[in-house]
Amino acid sequence: MSTPPLPKNIGPSVSNPGALYRHPANLASLADGDVIRAVKRDNPFRTTPSEAWQIAFRTNDSHGKPAVGVTTVIVPFNHKADIPVLSYQMIINAMGMRCQPSQSVYTTTDWIASPVDPWGFNFALARGWGIAIPDHLGEKTAYAAVRMSGQIVLDGIRAATRFSPLRLKNSKFALSGYSGGGMATGAASTLQATYAPEVNIVGSVWGGVPTNLTQMAEAIGTDNSHPAFGLAMAASLGLEREYPKELPISSHLNWLGLQTRAQMANACTNEILVTGFGKSARMVAKNFDMLNAPATRRVLALNSIASMPEVAKAPIFEFHSPTDPLISVTSLDATMKRYCRAGTKVYQLSTPAPEHLSAAAVGFFPAYQWMADRFAGKPVPTNCRG
Repeated sequence: MSTPPLPKNIGPSVSNPGALYRHPANLASLADGDVIRAVKRDNPFRTTPSEAWQIAFRTNDSHGKPAVGVTTVIVPFNHKADIPVLSYQMIINAMGMRCQPSQSVYTTTDWIASPVDPWGFNFALARGWGIAIPDHLGEKTAYAAVRMSGQIVLDGIRAATRFSPLRLKNSKFALSGYSGGGMATGAASTLQATYAPEVNIVGSVWGGVPTNLTQMAEAIGTDNSHPAFGLAMAASLGLEREYPKELPISSHLNWLGLQTRAQMANACTNEILVTGFGKSARMVAKNFDMLNAPATRRVLALNSIASMPEVAKAPIFEFHSPTDPLISVTSLDATMKRYCRAGTKVYQLSTPAPEHLSAAAVGFFPAYQWMADRFAGKPVPTNCRG
C-alpha cells in the first residue's frame, strides 16, 4: 500500500498576526515597553461595559532581538488614576494567532477559539481593578518559549503604564495565570527583578504550572500513547518556531508527524488535544535523536522555570493538584523552596482536586482573595518550608 501524499501545509508558518503586529521602521531604537500603536476597542464579548484598548509595544524575542508584543487592557469606565491592575495570562496552549487574546476575546463565531475567561474578567472589573491580557505567545505564537513569554508580560505592563489615556502610570500590578498561562506568569515573576525592576508587582498567582519542560516532554507520551500528547507536540513545534536552528523538529518527523504538524499549525488548545489524542513521540518521529541532543536539552532548560537562575522577588501564591498528571509537582515544590531560601514570601496550596483542570476551579477564589489582599497592602502570609 503506497504512502499517501504529504499535506501541503507542513511548514512552521503562522497565520497573519494582523496590523497591530506590524514592525515600525524604528523598532530597534525603541526602549522595551515603549508604545508603538494603540487601538480603542469595544469591551470584549461577555464582559461588563468597560473601556478597552489594544496596545502594541516593543519587546524582545528569545534571542534578544527586537519584536512587537500586544496587550489588551480593560478598565472600568471613568476610573480613577492609578487603579490596581491584574495582568492575566490566559491559557493559550496553542499554535494559532486566532487563539491569542487580542483576537480570541472578540470572537463570537469561532467557538473553539472563543475562551471562557472574559466571564472571569468581570470579577476584577467589579472591584474597580483594570485587567491587562497580553498575547504572551508572541508574534510567532511560539507556545512553550517561556522566557520570551515572561518578557512580553513585563513589557506589556510597561506599555500600559506609559499609555497616558489609561492613567496607570503609578498603578500596582499583580500577575495571574493557570497552566500555560501559569508558565508565562511564573516566567514574568521570575525575570522581573532583572528584566523590569521598576515594574511595581505586588504579587503573582501561579496555578498548575509546568516548571520543567524536559519532564513534561518525557512524561506525556514519549514511548507510550497519552491523551494529552498534543500539548507536548505543540510545545515542541512552538519552540521550533522560536529556535529553528537549535530545534529543527520537522526534519525528524515521519509522515504521521508532518500530518499532525499541519493539523496543529493554526490550532487552539482543544483542537491540539483532539489531534494529538492517543499519539506518542515514537509514533510521529523518525527517531529520538532530537530529544536527546545537547541543543534540545539546552533550549528546554532555558525555558524551564525550575532551571532559570533568576529568582522571583514579589510574593507568590502557588496552587496545584497533588496528583496532577500533567506537571511535576516535585519540580514545582523544589522551585518554591529555592525561592523561599532566597527570601521570597511563598504560600502554597495543595488543592483537594484530583487532576489538572479541577484544581483551577478549586483554587480560583483563594487566589483571587490573596490578590485583593496584596493590592490592599495587607501582611503577606507564607508557609515556606525551607
